[in-house]
Amino acid sequence: MKLVPITPDGLEPGYPLPFSLRDINGQVLVHRGSPIADQQQLGYLLARALFIEEGEKDFAQRQLNAQVDQMLRTGGATLGAIAALRPEFDQRATEPMPLAERPLEWPDLESRARVLLGDTGATRWVPRVDDLAQEMLNRLDRQVDATLLRFIHLAGRQPEDYSTHHAILVMLLCALAGPRLPGWQPEWRRPLTRAALSMNVGMTVLQQALVRQAEPLNPVQRNQVHLHAQRGVELLQAAGVDDPLWLDAMRHHHDAPSGPLDKLEPAIRLARLIQRADRYAARLSARRNRAALSAKAAAQAAFFDEGGHPDEAGQALLAETGLHPPGAWVKLACGEVALVMKRQPNPKAPLTVVSLVNREGMPLAVPAVRHTALPKYKVEGGVPSGDVRVQPNLEQLQKLV
Repeated sequence: MKLVPITPDGLEPGYPLPFSLRDINGQVLVHRGSPIADQQQLGYLLARALFIEEGEKDFAQRQLNAQVDQMLRTGGATLGAIAALRPEFDQRATEPMPLAERPLEWPDLESRARVLLGDTGATRWVPRVDDLAQEMLNRLDRQVDATLLRFIHLAGRQPEDYSTHHAILVMLLCALAGPRLPGWQPEWRRPLTRAALSMNVGMTVLQQALVRQAEPLNPVQRNQVHLHAQRGVELLQAAGVDDPLWLDAMRHHHDAPSGPLDKLEPAIRLARLIQRADRYAARLSARRNRAALSAKAAAQAAFFDEGGHPDEAGQALLAETGLHPPGAWVKLACGEVALVMKRQPNPKAPLTVVSLVNREGMPLAVPAVRHTALPKYKVEGGVPSGDVRVQPNLEQLQKLV
């Protein structure tokens, strides 16, 4: 893929783009056909070098040529106006796309999350976080397996933006497991998911630095980690958050006590689930000083409390994900390594997997769907993502199953 730089002239919020905006590494910032959400996201984009694929450059130039041709046909255009013309990066030249009709592309949602979680002082922070969280939950509700596949796979690949991806994954896990908590009330979904998404705003910069840090925490960093929950609550209160369930669940997401959940206050039940989901997602994630664990090992860390006893919140979480969730790697009896694509309907049901590595450790020429109910393809255990060197195309694999 060859990238060419593009000037940001003509970029406006609310209009679908005729190409995908990328960073210098080729990572998609805004997908083709999706709009820039708002001025905040536009500011984030303008602060970095922007690129598009070379093949999409011609499309933008044709748009510009069409604008010039239109101005010449209608007459009255000065040479200065034509010289100053820039492409109107809008495929349809219509009104901004209504929120409900916008494509729910994950890179776009992640970009918005990155901006909001990094700046709680942004204008209209609370309604913007509400809109963002609801869009992500809508997509989760429609595509649970595909969503888990993406984020659990990304967790093991040490994404560049660990802080944002981790927050989203914890929120998604809590959204799935929440209804299994004792005494669950549907109105708890909003404070639970918002608290999970914003749980680390008190140490966003530090968290991102720690992913790349090989040395143990120094005393200053340790103190920041210790105080980050309360610091996050203060930032959210300053941003306008006044929901006590949201604030208290966030305040206690690291110190919620263990024990029967039905004996705890609602906010502490939510905090306990966030705590277990946070631990589970962290174990799945790669850092410079620690390799990602297998999904089974991460599940064990979430299932047992600090005293080594089964934890109700951890049980609720694993009832939704299973021991080998979508995005996890498993070793088959034949020696192949496969990627899990879908959740099991029950613990004894076979997994839906695609083999990508043969028994000699080499990539398969063609990914192969395996039926794990057959003895040859029985799942023998989990494989840490760091042990797998292939880079799967998730969209193509989903078409196989």
